[in-house]
Amino acid sequence: MRQTIILIYLCSIFAVSTGMGRRDDSPSGDSVEHSVILSGPYSMVDSFRVELVTSDREWDKIWHLANGRVEPLPSKPTVNFGNNYVIAAFMGQRSSSGYQIEIADIVKKGRTLQVRLKKYETPGMLTVITQPFTLVRIPKGNYKLEVIQEIVQ
Repeated sequence: MRQTIILIYLCSIFAVSTGMGRRDDSPSGDSVEHSVILSGPYSMVDSFRVELVTSDREWDKIWHLANGRVEPLPSKPTVNFGNNYVIAAFMGQRSSSGYQIEIADIVKKGRTLQVRLKKYETPGMLTVITQPFTLVRIPKGNYKLEVIQEIVQ
């Protein structure tokens, strides 16, 4: 009996020391590859929002929101939702040129994707209503989003 308890104790020490059962490979998480599909200054979204797009139906809606001010509506890029998802980030309405939103980095921590946004809040010379956006492709996964914003002046 005592040998069994010692064996269980030694196995648990081994599991903890080798990291068995951990969800993350490192405390800081793993960087997620992403590629920009499209960014621009004129969407149809007036308030800040970030969405994870996981289906063609959702992609149709987001593509229209991102490009709805362009006539004719540009052809929607194909996204294979069997392998990929899209993150859509909308900055909201601004009163001049010069504003921009960028997905600077994406880090996976367990099921959480930390999406690090840079919001360039530098009014431009042109007085024009803008609604900056960016759309990026990421590998498919079972994610929930956590958005971290950095304001760049």
